[in-house]
Amino acid sequence: MYAVEKKFEIEMKLKKEMTNIQELKAAANRSSSLAGDVCNVLGACEQRLQQLETAVLPLYGDTARLQHIHQNMERTVKALDHVINYYMVSRELADLIQAGPHTSSTESLNIYLEALDKLSEAQNYFNKNNPQSVELENINQLYNTGVSKLENAFEELLSRNTRPLSPTTLMDMIALEEDSSVDSVSVSGSGSTSGTALETMRAAAAWLSAAGRPPAGPLLAIRAPAAKSSFNAFKDYLRSRSMAASPLMKSKNQLHRSDSTKKTSKLQKVLEKRANKLMLKASQTLEQSTGLALGPRRSLNETYGEESCAAEEREAEVAGSLAAAVCRLARHEQRAALGLVPLARLPALLAATLRDCFAALQADVDRACTRVHRAAARCSSGAAAGWALLARLTRLQPDLQRALHPASPAPYLAIVHACQQHCVRTLEEWIDGVKSDTAAGAVDGTVHQLAAAALAYCHALAAHMHTVGQALSTEPSYVRAASQITGVQDRNALMLAIYMRKVLAQLNLALRTKSEQYPDALKAIFLLNNTLYLLQGLQRSGLLDVLMLAEPECETSYRDMIQDYKNAYLQSWNKLLSHITLDEPLPSKLRDKDRQILKDKFASFNREWEEMTRAQRGYSVPDAELREALKRDNKQALLPAYTAFHDAHAALPFSKHPDKYVKYTPVQIATQLDGYFDEAA
Repeated sequence: MYAVEKKFEIEMKLKKEMTNIQELKAAANRSSSLAGDVCNVLGACEQRLQQLETAVLPLYGDTARLQHIHQNMERTVKALDHVINYYMVSRELADLIQAGPHTSSTESLNIYLEALDKLSEAQNYFNKNNPQSVELENINQLYNTGVSKLENAFEELLSRNTRPLSPTTLMDMIALEEDSSVDSVSVSGSGSTSGTALETMRAAAAWLSAAGRPPAGPLLAIRAPAAKSSFNAFKDYLRSRSMAASPLMKSKNQLHRSDSTKKTSKLQKVLEKRANKLMLKASQTLEQSTGLALGPRRSLNETYGEESCAAEEREAEVAGSLAAAVCRLARHEQRAALGLVPLARLPALLAATLRDCFAALQADVDRACTRVHRAAARCSSGAAAGWALLARLTRLQPDLQRALHPASPAPYLAIVHACQQHCVRTLEEWIDGVKSDTAAGAVDGTVHQLAAAALAYCHALAAHMHTVGQALSTEPSYVRAASQITGVQDRNALMLAIYMRKVLAQLNLALRTKSEQYPDALKAIFLLNNTLYLLQGLQRSGLLDVLMLAEPECETSYRDMIQDYKNAYLQSWNKLLSHITLDEPLPSKLRDKDRQILKDKFASFNREWEEMTRAQRGYSVPDAELREALKRDNKQALLPAYTAFHDAHAALPFSKHPDKYVKYTPVQIATQLDGYFDEAA
């Protein structure tokens, strides 16, 4: 029976497989039929594509030829337009040239000069391509007429402007040439016509010289006394008005304001703007890095006030303006006379113009240096004003030498040398000022103004690194220190680095001394704020790279100090942690003594915590990253221990009024820790 069933099953499987084979054969036949049909369709498509390609290729060739023809036509049209402009230029510009140049402003004169340039360009074209053209004769005649009118206008303008420049005009020339931030200061008053005319004459003379027809004039002897009078008037005016820019004199000057002209207020604005430049930079640096401004803390420490710094800047600016006036007048006269007088007579004119100015310039430089000495003694960043003055004098020296050559620049070189000696002495006076500084730190432990002033001072010195480095290269002590450091290519940077090392070393000692006024926690915060501020300020300003030339490990030293101060600050929690530390575990069944221990622990913790919270919420940590890092460190130092103590003992029946003792949960402690430093910051 089993065999019959097995045979039947096998026969059924065989029958099923045979059926499957038949179906596969039928599917294969259908696939072959479809493949044949597809091949036929593809063959037909290929044949049609070949026919299409045969028909389209000639069209491509025709299209390329048409495009080439179109491009040639466009180039031809452009060339014709260009050539036609040359034929039309005389008719287009005839009225403008016949009317003559308008010398009321440089812009109107430039319109006329551009017309002459177009005529000159047309001349060149016809001379090169069609010298026999009638149009060339018209252009030549119009061009000669235009040049003649320009020469006449130039001579008339020159003879009309032989009077001295007004002081405000000369100040505006200095300000507008050197400081783009005062571009809005306009030339007004008696000097406006002269200033505009001089610029116009300069443009006209430059064009005539380039055209090969420089104007000649016998007015050399007239311009020399005019230039001398300009400088003398500027010197007297600047000396009488320099104090008007001081904030301390503003109220006093209110009584005389009604007698002042617009040009007086303009000069005052220029002086105030330029005199406060470095102080504003120092204030911005402090605000960006610490969130504090110099102004609000002026009552805490007048030593580093804005008015004091501005005074040195103002004095240095006055002296620099006088030096710039010498240079500007020399350059002005030189440029104005280049096409008018022989070059051999120019040095004599400039030497005569400036001879009486050097004595006054020397006196003002000495006055500014005296101010700088006083600023260095009180550690004001205004002490860097001397270097700004020296840098300005040095920067002006090549221009003045070129203007005076071959006349001797010895008087000016003597002024520069004396200023350099003053500046070198202020460097050591500044360090002595740090040693003797007695200003106390802020009650919230924020960045001390001495650190801000030192960083601003070093930053100001770095702005004149080339000048500082060259001056220190003449000092034996710095030369010896530099000789012990090898592998530094930039000697000026090395000299500044050696000095910065001395300043920062003395500053660190001073800050440690000042920190003794604070309790331990605030002492660490104070040192931490100042050290981080110095490090970040050095990094942000690029001074750290300079300092590392003389002290390669300075960054590591600062970071080590920062970590030490962090550790010192975290130790302030030790007393609080002692209140939640048990000498021995409590038994499972509390005794009266054990209950009293828990009461005392919780009460002591609450009292100490509230006192520390009140105190530390008044601490200032201006740097946001440091502030958050200290908050995290506080949580890591306090929360694990308090959480363990709270979880282990808060629920125990040690008091009938547990809320009286268990005032804070770990979450509340963490929340209050998050509020540290925010109010003061």
